[in-house]
Amino acid sequence: MSELDGVRLVVYPARDLDAGIAAWTAALGREPLYRNADFAAFGSGGAEIGLTRLPWADHPLVFFAVADIEKAHGELTASGATALVQDADGVLTDGDGSPLAGITDVPGRRLAVLRGTDGNLIGLAQDLPVSW
Repeated sequence: MSELDGVRLVVYPARDLDAGIAAWTAALGREPLYRNADFAAFGSGGAEIGLTRLPWADHPLVFFAVADIEKAHGELTASGATALVQDADGVLTDGDGSPLAGITDVPGRRLAVLRGTDGNLIGLAQDLPVSW
């Protein structure tokens, strides 16, 4: 099994993204590093803190760092985990069973969310090299 290399990102639900950003800016004493209409991310000196207004996160969701997301994703699904995909409304649903179902590219990284055999969600995050 691929090693999960520690916590990389924790995403919190923030249906009112502006209010969430204001609260975390006050708590951390700094503005988000990244923001779009649906998501914001803060650096915390270790794991990042993310906020999403989309309904795929109803509770804090932990993303573990992995060196090879396709390998880790494949090993988890082979062990019984279910890959999840985001539908048009931003809700996570069961994938179609394809080997790379649910792996998503976002600026600077690749992400995936799976449901473990115990029902808990497992997030995977592979950082990508930055090209300038």
